[in-house]
Amino acid sequence: MPNTVISDLVDGECIISAALIDSEGYTVERTSIDFSPVSILPVMDLNPDSPLITIVGEESTIIASRIETGHTMIIQCPSNGNLGKARMNLSKACSTILPFL
Repeated sequence: MPNTVISDLVDGECIISAALIDSEGYTVERTSIDFSPVSILPVMDLNPDSPLITIVGEESTIIASRIETGHTMIIQCPSNGNLGKARMNLSKACSTILPFL
C-alpha cells in the first residue's frame, strides 16, 4: 500500500516525482530513478523543528514533510506548478500512509 500512496501523488501537473524515506535515511519507495530524495535530508536537519521544508530551485521545487514515525515524504514539483495543491496532496498522502508505517 505505501508504494500506491507514493505513486498516486504524481500527477504530472503539480507533482512530477515523489519518494518515501525511512527514519534512517534509506529510500523506501520512489517514483523516478532520476529523483535523488536522500540529498534533501541534510537540509532538513538544519531546521529539525519544522515538519515541512520547501526548497525552490531553477528547474523544480522540492517539498519535504516529516511524518510522526520518523519517515519523510518528499515531492518534486515543476517550477511553474501549483505549490498549494502540491502541499495539500502531500499532506493528505502523509495522513494516508501513516497506518502502514
